[in-house]
Amino acid sequence: MSEKKIFRLLSHLQEEIQALREDIQSLKEARPAGLSELRGMLRRRGLDPYRENPIRHLLFPPTFSQEEKEQFYGLFKRYSFRLFLREILNRKGIFRVSEVVRFSSQETGRKYLHSLIDLGLVEPAEGRIYRLHPLPTTSLGPTLEWFMAETLRKEFSCFALYGLRCKGTRYGGDYDVIASMEGRLVYIEVKSSPPKNIEGDEVHEFLSRLRDLIPHLALFFVDTELRLKDKIVPLFEAEQLAQRVQDNGPAFPIQKIADEIFFAPPQTYILSSRRSIARNMAACFKHHFALPLSYRPENGLPGGRPG
Repeated sequence: MSEKKIFRLLSHLQEEIQALREDIQSLKEARPAGLSELRGMLRRRGLDPYRENPIRHLLFPPTFSQEEKEQFYGLFKRYSFRLFLREILNRKGIFRVSEVVRFSSQETGRKYLHSLIDLGLVEPAEGRIYRLHPLPTTSLGPTLEWFMAETLRKEFSCFALYGLRCKGTRYGGDYDVIASMEGRLVYIEVKSSPPKNIEGDEVHEFLSRLRDLIPHLALFFVDTELRLKDKIVPLFEAEQLAQRVQDNGPAFPIQKIADEIFFAPPQTYILSSRRSIARNMAACFKHHFALPLSYRPENGLPGGRPG
């Protein structure tokens, strides 16, 4: 290669490096402002956050590099991988691959095992027994909350927080995921348990928390590929009926807007992980932005803080 070509190549690389530096600086400057606005939304609702983005119970250590987080995030997108992890946690972190591949093939299970070993999250114990290391939790819930916040950041360019706890609430100040989206406050309740383990009290508590948080839209997410119509939707219908009787409010029937995605007016969406979590979230957001202005909670429909 001639000196002239080498000089042009180096010049081009310098331009790319400078562009990357400018992009990084722009992100650094924008991130605090975006998160500040999100926290401001909470304060303007009379809420006082005192914990956010906890790392203690995540399935990966705080020493993970950005590249390792990206790899873990890519694996966690797969429903079969989350089920694989859930089965490992059910066995207190001690497992054989044959025991934790109930919902995938042995080959897929071995691939997941090698990925976890490469990430330093699993180590051989004895024979064909493996150990999740370390074992910070027995629940997939905290990591699923982190993942949902990451999905909002990566796929929808939102500022998001997970594992949020607030003072100044009347109905419990624990919010799984919150985000700001085009000046709107988004709240996601994350359920890692299958529908059979979700009861009416949890739906009641979720709807009650909306009265404190007053989000523009709220998502009730269940990490399952089973039908929500069989149990989850009836739980919401029963709770809505009870609230109508108590408040003498109007009736807004729950609508199915896509496969295993339901809209409970005025601002709540019920969704599963069938097909793709990000794709299902996108369907909810698109439906919300397409709603007539008169159909939104900020325009007088019930769902905000009662007077």
